[in-house]
Amino acid sequence: MELAQTTSSTADCAGACRSCPAVGSCPDRIVCRCLKVTEAVVIDAIVTLGLRTVKEVRKATEAGDGCTCCHKEIAAYLAVYSPSSSPSMC
Repeated sequence: MELAQTTSSTADCAGACRSCPAVGSCPDRIVCRCLKVTEAVVIDAIVTLGLRTVKEVRKATEAGDGCTCCHKEIAAYLAVYSPSSSPSMC
């Protein structure tokens, strides 16, 4: 699966803008606002540990352990980076 390329600079956003066009396009983007877990941490955990579910990502990174609002976003990262083609929400 190919990711969308960004034409704007993310050098100044530090991940706070949340306007990056695709998952994987801004390593500093905060995925889990409650626990301040970045996109880079989530992607690294999925790829290196072979994570397949949101629950596994929660255990490995703590992303999603707060209010759970980021679970859909974590599922999007799993859809792109997980070895599984159909990530589970739990």
